Amino acid sequence: MYTNEFHTRLKTASTQTGNSQFGSITVWCMRSLLAIALIFFTVLSVLHAQTVELGDIRGAVVDKKLEKPLVSYPVILTTHKTDTVETQETTTDENGNYRFGELPLDPKVHYTVSTTHDGTDYIEKDLVLSTWVPNIEINFNVGAFTDDTAQILVTSHTFIIGPPPADHPPDGAVTVAEAVRLENLSHLAFRTEHGSQKVGVHLTLPNGVEGFQPHLTAALTMNPGTNQAVLRTPLPPGESQLGYNYIFHVERDKLDLSRRLNFNTMRFYFFVPEGIGFVPRAKFFGAPRREQIHGIVYLIYESNENKTFAAGKNVDLALNVNMGAARGGLPGQTSNLGQLILIAVAAALTGGFFVAALFKLRAASNTTASDTDDDTPIPPDAGWLRKLNPDDREHVRVARLEFITHLDDKYEKQEISERVYKRLRREQTERLTTLLEEQKRGNNA
Repeated sequence: MYTNEFHTRLKTASTQTGNSQFGSITVWCMRSLLAIALIFFTVLSVLHAQTVELGDIRGAVVDKKLEKPLVSYPVILTTHKTDTVETQETTTDENGNYRFGELPLDPKVHYTVSTTHDGTDYIEKDLVLSTWVPNIEINFNVGAFTDDTAQILVTSHTFIIGPPPADHPPDGAVTVAEAVRLENLSHLAFRTEHGSQKVGVHLTLPNGVEGFQPHLTAALTMNPGTNQAVLRTPLPPGESQLGYNYIFHVERDKLDLSRRLNFNTMRFYFFVPEGIGFVPRAKFFGAPRREQIHGIVYLIYESNENKTFAAGKNVDLALNVNMGAARGGLPGQTSNLGQLILIAVAAALTGGFFVAALFKLRAASNTTASDTDDDTPIPPDAGWLRKLNPDDREHVRVARLEFITHLDDKYEKQEISERVYKRLRREQTERLTTLLEEQKRGNNA
């Protein structure tokens, strides 16, 4: 009835007043529908904001030694903002579960969750909540460790020889960077005794180390009393990488990096710039691979793949110095040595031995911008990329792509946080773009 009456009135009004009246009625109806739609979508937006723009971090704390959850156990959340750091604490429930809720989904904010058990800190850093990942689960398995050294395997131990710091006197000093890739074969975290302390791992260093600097983690330190590089936190199951560098001196015509092994080791590598005359003394190193980038040659020495080095044994890692070959190229006396070692680090990175060296390569590559003749802004890497031949640029392109693929794989397996992943991937993509532009410029030349 109502519908027919409305239709009759609308038809009568249209007949009496013409199309203009009908048009005004149509506009009025459209405006009413638009207003209703705006209200509808506003309500939806508010509901969406209430359900999506806040997230949580939750998990459980389990004593693996007793195989039971820890009840009323403290867990701390640290919120890192641009200018502030805030902390809050909660405790686990009767099932060992905890939850931090109503956390903002802000990519500029990252979180750290931690707890302590039996004097050991358990920490998960660089957690970022987003609309894609509004909820993160972090479980802490505490209390149970393995101390079986047979469960720890060093799959590769890489040495990169470089120049000393610029302010260091030219007294035969070099910088030695070491990259150690370890694999914990157990399903439990590894912890061992070091003096009166319980630590993750400790690695013997050669005598005479100066200026020890760890890479990426502050949990790695040097104990001068025992001459050991010490990881204070337990070594988790699976694969881990440790990196550090230090200053060392050539003495009696050799650079002696020999040491006693704490764990079974599969392979050693030396990256030595050609022209400084360092040659491994031990016979288990074969002939080096010679790689040339930008007209500069570096040598890669690799230990015999059929030889495994047993824990508890001393291994000969001395490098003899041919003074005749090295006289013009001792560290601190050759302007090209810094660039040589950057190339060696890049080669190590390409081979997957020394991911941490990326940061050193990135920082040092910016110094090459002054080599260009024009005043136009140079993107990162462009200075030294312009000096490479086409074949070498192709090698760099492949290395960049492989590293980006490696990052994607690590992020997919949740082995790195979203914040770190996005930052590294953006940097590598920018550098790859710079390389492709240089390749295109070279093709058009």
